[in-house]
Amino acid sequence: MSLGCTVCHGGEALARDKDRAHATLIHDPAAGTGKRNPSSLKVAARSCGQSQCHSGFEQEDRNHVARVRKSMMGTLAGMIAGLRFQWAGQTQARAKYGVHAVVDQDRSIPESQGALSRLRALPFFSPLSLKQARAVHPDSGPQQISKHIGDSLLRKVCFQCHLDSPPPPGEYRSQGCAACHFTYNAAGRYQGNDATISKAEPGHAAFHRMTALPAQGLCLQCHKSLALSSHGSPTQFNKTPAVSWPGRGLIKTDVHLARGMECIDCHTQFDIMGDGNIYSRQYQAVEIRCETCHGDSESLPTVAEITDPEDRVIRLARHYQGFTNSLGDKMVLSARHNKLTNVKMLGGKIVTLSKRTGKKFITPLVKNSKYGHRIPQHQSRLACTACHSQWVPKCAGCDAFFKASIASSSAGNFSGAGDWTHGRPAMEVEEPLLMVGPRGRVTPMTTPNAHTLTVLDAKGHPLSVIGKNGDALGQYKEWQFVNPLGYSGSQAAHATAPHSVGAKTRSCTSCHFSPRALGLGDGDLKIGKTASGKRDFMAPVILSGRVSGKSKQSPLAKVSPQGQSIAGVSQGRARLLNQQEITRILKVSNCLPCHRQDSDRIYKDINKSYKFEKLVKHRRLRNKILNKR
Repeated sequence: MSLGCTVCHGGEALARDKDRAHATLIHDPAAGTGKRNPSSLKVAARSCGQSQCHSGFEQEDRNHVARVRKSMMGTLAGMIAGLRFQWAGQTQARAKYGVHAVVDQDRSIPESQGALSRLRALPFFSPLSLKQARAVHPDSGPQQISKHIGDSLLRKVCFQCHLDSPPPPGEYRSQGCAACHFTYNAAGRYQGNDATISKAEPGHAAFHRMTALPAQGLCLQCHKSLALSSHGSPTQFNKTPAVSWPGRGLIKTDVHLARGMECIDCHTQFDIMGDGNIYSRQYQAVEIRCETCHGDSESLPTVAEITDPEDRVIRLARHYQGFTNSLGDKMVLSARHNKLTNVKMLGGKIVTLSKRTGKKFITPLVKNSKYGHRIPQHQSRLACTACHSQWVPKCAGCDAFFKASIASSSAGNFSGAGDWTHGRPAMEVEEPLLMVGPRGRVTPMTTPNAHTLTVLDAKGHPLSVIGKNGDALGQYKEWQFVNPLGYSGSQAAHATAPHSVGAKTRSCTSCHFSPRALGLGDGDLKIGKTASGKRDFMAPVILSGRVSGKSKQSPLAKVSPQGQSIAGVSQGRARLLNQQEITRILKVSNCLPCHRQDSDRIYKDINKSYKFEKLVKHRRLRNKILNKR
């Protein structure tokens, strides 16, 4: 489709003078890109969101601009709520604020799925920070002042990764809709044939052309931890120089990426651009699951036939390469019962088709597999990623420092003026630790080192920020935050889907023989005399907590052997393992020296097997086997 300039950019098409022609161009003055981009979320309703372009349709999925503004990428509600809750800025983990204020006005708010009716704009830390923002956005409207340091960190640091933010220095991408639908090269130079666009000036897209199907490189501009899987090298992680990620670790590639699939082959438009609802957390917004395509040990993927010639999946497939969808096709359904546009039954098999290339991927089904997936407790309690994730990213050195200016740090007058700096973060990977995720199943967790915040005055002296000048709920414990539930907000734990899936699973011993995998930290687990685990304790390798008197546990521990949470969790029903679960998991280690395969029949009814283990018959059988060795 070819459109005239003013359709998207605005301006005066008939003006003969450049200044007059450009005077009414649609743009966000605060974006820092001049008048180039009409798709910033602040102004997209006037460009992309014109009626019958990407809004004004009876089919709700075609109203993209309204959906994106309410999406997780559009609001950053999860990031904001997580940090504010852990730092005691709000009493509930449920989202209250977004990058901008947004209201769901369609009268369809599925609260049972975690949907919200509205988000307010994130408060400003201080009157000074609000004044500085209004100098850039004079029309920002009434705003709250929180006096909570977390809001300063969010606005000045975290919002740099927002969908509408400019790229980091040395990188090139656009904002708003164009962030995903315009492609840039590493040098930020134009490569097309439009004589009005400079090829020498950096900051331009490679071509002045929208792409309906973003390539994986566009996703990796922001979602960089996934780029860790691009290479097996311990020093280089990315295929393109446009994306840089410092770190180390020998990375095993995600099986989907290794086969040639891309981000949009799994994630639907509702996952990415939102489904029209406002959510607090990513897990609430994402409709794709492993079981969507692979099924589970008891059932095959759910499919539905296309019976309507106006079905969404027929229309969207017109953008795809190498295949179409037609009446009679049986499409796989997502967890929200939406038809997937590129996964369907072909020749009696579930086939995933690449949206950008048309390449076919035969999808293996769990129900038909010969190995694994047969242990009842695993079927009912584990997420697929608990066993199939090969690694999780781990960030070290995430210390935040706020250096106040002289005027800001005078006695009793902390205004918030100053700069944020960070310790040098290093990214590495580790075998996943486990916790109960927000959907109620055991899942991998990320285990960041304890985050610390130091606020210094102009002379380098520490300033109390939360206690005197911030939210009354906030408090420090040795310069570390405690969230409203009384758990450490700096020693956090997050359930995650790390995009490091392997066809092979982790070993049984990596969980059932590993206190570390259960969140107990590094050290030796000393088993008490009772089977309940109440007298078990960890002898940590690192003794800094004991020496300082802060903790008897390892500094890397997220939970004690008795199931007492140490780390703070901010994701709905997510939690660390309790004592019964820890004891039950470790108890299996008694069986593993002899019964090493998950196909061993003793695991079909482990409680019955435990009863048999106490009988003389088992003892004689064990001795007979051992004597043969």
